[in-house]
Amino acid sequence: MTYLRFHLIFNLPVLVLLMALNTSVPWTAGEAEAMGLVLLAVMVFATPWDNLAVKWGFWDFPREKCGPRLGYLPLEEYAFFPILSVSVMLAVRALFHFFPNWQTGQETGIGKTALICLAASLVPWAFVVIQLRWLRGKFGPRVNYAIHLIWFLPVIYAQWILAPMLFLEHAGLLAVVTAVFGAYYTLADLAAVRAGIWAFDEKQITGVKLGGILPWEEIAFFFLTPLLVAQSYLLFLPEDLR
Repeated sequence: MTYLRFHLIFNLPVLVLLMALNTSVPWTAGEAEAMGLVLLAVMVFATPWDNLAVKWGFWDFPREKCGPRLGYLPLEEYAFFPILSVSVMLAVRALFHFFPNWQTGQETGIGKTALICLAASLVPWAFVVIQLRWLRGKFGPRVNYAIHLIWFLPVIYAQWILAPMLFLEHAGLLAVVTAVFGAYYTLADLAAVRAGIWAFDEKQITGVKLGGILPWEEIAFFFLTPLLVAQSYLLFLPEDLR
C-alpha cells in the first residue's frame, strides 16, 4: 500500500461522507471564512513542525511508498493536513445541524482581562521549557518525539485562555469529535505503519506502543490534532453559528 492508496482507502471516503452530510445545509460566508482561516493556520503551523520532525529523523517516509517531495515531506503528507482539517470541521458543522441545541451562540469574551492572562501565561510556559530541557538531558533522545508534541500545547492552552466559556459550552462536541477522529486515525495509522508507509526512529521514542506497533506519541498526536482543529473552527465561527 502506497501513501496515495492510503488516502484513497482511509481518508478520502471519510471526507466524501462528511461532505454529503453537509450538502442539505447552505453554506454561509462566515462558515467559509472560518474554514479558510483554519486551513491557513494549519498549513502554516504544521508544515515546519512536520518538516523538522523528518529532518531530525523522528519519522520518515520510504521513497518507494510516496510521490515527489517538497522540502522533507512527500506531497501526500501535505495533502493529509487539509484532508484531516476539513473532515473535522465538516463533522462539527454536521453535528450542529443534527443537534441544533448544541449551537449556543456563545461569545468569546476576548477582552483586556483575557489578554492579560494570556501574557501572564508566558511565565509558566518558560518554566515548562526549562523542565523540557531537563527531561531531554536526563532521558536523552528517547523523549524527542514526546517533547516535539509540546508544539501543540501552547496553542490549545492559549485558546482556552482567550475563550474558556466558548469551549466549556461545547465541551461535549469537542469530546465527541476528538474521541471519534482520534480513534479512527489511530486505527488507520496502525494499518499505515504495518504497510511501511512511514516509520519511526526507535531511538527517539519512549518505546511504549499500541499492539507493539504504534508509539503512544503518535496516538497522542492524532487526538491533539482534531481537538486543535475543532477548537480553532469554533473560535473563528460567527457567534450565531456556534
